[in-house]
Amino acid sequence: MNDGEDKPKGTTTTAIPMESLAAIAAALLSSKHVSPSDAARSSPSSLILLPGGRLLHLLRRFLLLSLHALLSLLFFLLSPAFSHLPSSSFSPATAATAPDGTTAADRALAHVLSTVSRVPVASRKYELVRSLADRLLDDNLRLGAATGLNELNRAALSAAFSRNLQCLEAATAAAISRASPTDRSLDMIIGAVRSGMRRFAAAAAVAEEGDVVGVGGAGSAEKMAAEALWLGQKMAECGAAVEAVAQWGAAARLGRLALSAEPRLQVALVRVSAFLFKHANSKQMEEWKGEGEDGSIAHYRMAMLTSWLPLLCRASNGVGAPIMSSGERVEMLRVLEEIIEKLSWEQQEEILALWLHHFTSCPDSDWPNLVSCYTRWYSESRKFLLK
Repeated sequence: MNDGEDKPKGTTTTAIPMESLAAIAAALLSSKHVSPSDAARSSPSSLILLPGGRLLHLLRRFLLLSLHALLSLLFFLLSPAFSHLPSSSFSPATAATAPDGTTAADRALAHVLSTVSRVPVASRKYELVRSLADRLLDDNLRLGAATGLNELNRAALSAAFSRNLQCLEAATAAAISRASPTDRSLDMIIGAVRSGMRRFAAAAAVAEEGDVVGVGGAGSAEKMAAEALWLGQKMAECGAAVEAVAQWGAAARLGRLALSAEPRLQVALVRVSAFLFKHANSKQMEEWKGEGEDGSIAHYRMAMLTSWLPLLCRASNGVGAPIMSSGERVEMLRVLEEIIEKLSWEQQEEILALWLHHFTSCPDSDWPNLVSCYTRWYSESRKFLLK
């Protein structure tokens, strides 16, 4: 065959490997899968003329990924400079006005409770601040209601519990987002920008005490859940548990997020829910008058059930061991049945339908088993048909 004679396309020996490499590179950059057979048939000319503007898609994705890498590198290089920024000025006057309260004692207690939520558990100062808060609360409780210190405890703990729920919801959402990251390039860039801005804001806000940090660290959601239980127990000691019940029941979004949370966090949230369910069935709850348009007891009990009964159905096994002992499960089941039976007929139907859906949707859990409660309700409902 002459050198000037064109070679058949099918017999080219050097073009095929190069074409395969180009197709494989395009497949790695593309979000769509390219089979080996398709890669072998691809050519540089066909890559340029990909249908639907695929080349533009590849270029756009490459540019977005490059921008994400540049932004990440930029924030990484700038973060040391921001970490050495002087901290904001601090004085006893600003400390006294930051927390809510009308007196110095109110503000001081609120400031200690706020500090507990900011200090990480790994810090050697966490136990010190936590024990200080316990001491102040216990001393106020010991001095009695005649001095008004019991009301001081209630107000400070209620505000701290409210802040805790907000931080816990944000930390849970962030933990779920980190556990299931998206692969979209634009979201990656937005995430890099937000992460960098948070890093700068945290660096500017951190005091000279290097181990006092914000709420958003690793494991912070589990820490905030443990502190929610601690705050709820303290509120129960000063007769304010029903206020914690009202706030916990109103945290419907946190209850939905809990269904997708890590098992360890679910364990902590179940313990808080179990503790507050008991107080939702207490005599103190019967006498409590809530605020808002519907301050009825049934309203708050319904909120507790709709927000947290699904989590009890899906997370009752715990991590490697049951969350509660057999005796605690029996007692908790009795509490749930009593709360449901105190609701109206229509409310019982709604709650039992919610329980049946989540109970049957989780094959690994057999608690709480409200079959007997469901059967009793249905038997009573059947009587209306016989009248």
